[in-house]
Amino acid sequence: MKKGLKIISSVLGIVIILGLIFFIVDYNRAKNNERPIFCIKNPAGTILDGGTVEFFGLGYKVIDFHTIAGFDDIKIGSWFMDYNDFNEEMQIYEKEFEEELNKNNEYVIDLFELKEISSITIDTLAQYDNKKEFKDEESIEEIYDVFADKRTHIESVNDIPVNPDILYFVKFKNDSGNYKSAYIYKKDNQYYIEQPYNGIYQLTEDEYTRIEKVVK
Repeated sequence: MKKGLKIISSVLGIVIILGLIFFIVDYNRAKNNERPIFCIKNPAGTILDGGTVEFFGLGYKVIDFHTIAGFDDIKIGSWFMDYNDFNEEMQIYEKEFEEELNKNNEYVIDLFELKEISSITIDTLAQYDNKKEFKDEESIEEIYDVFADKRTHIESVNDIPVNPDILYFVKFKNDSGNYKSAYIYKKDNQYYIEQPYNGIYQLTEDEYTRIEKVVK
């Protein structure tokens, strides 16, 4: 009996120590806005708010926020931490986003008319630590060309397919610090660009391949 208790205590001790080590590593990564490495992705999939993803660790949870309004942050806490715990922070971004929409009609007309782009960030949501920022002129032109001058094939964001497989979250920034974003997803072997508040464009296989080549 005593031997059995010792074994159980030893196993529990190892699990607790590993849990603490894993948490400390992922905590520091979260504070540096990096995804965890000792967690598994929530099997429920990506949240349809622009690309937010939840991860579960040994006694803790990590939420990697990517909202359409621009809330782009990584939070870490217990398993009881909830998406809605950060409503106040998200509402600040949503309010600013709505004010920008009302102030600048160009934002509503075409997502991809942002002038003087200085950088493009692409986050591969399906993988760990694959957020890449492109600042060289050649890459920016190659990526922008896929997005530029597109007109939506599907008129309303309400036509987004249920549970799409979101592949990339893309953010365009200019020298003034303004940005516009979109995400690319796959549904029924077809690729799409979702333009927040502006509809959906269906990508050709060639267009998607060009994005993949730049990212890889």
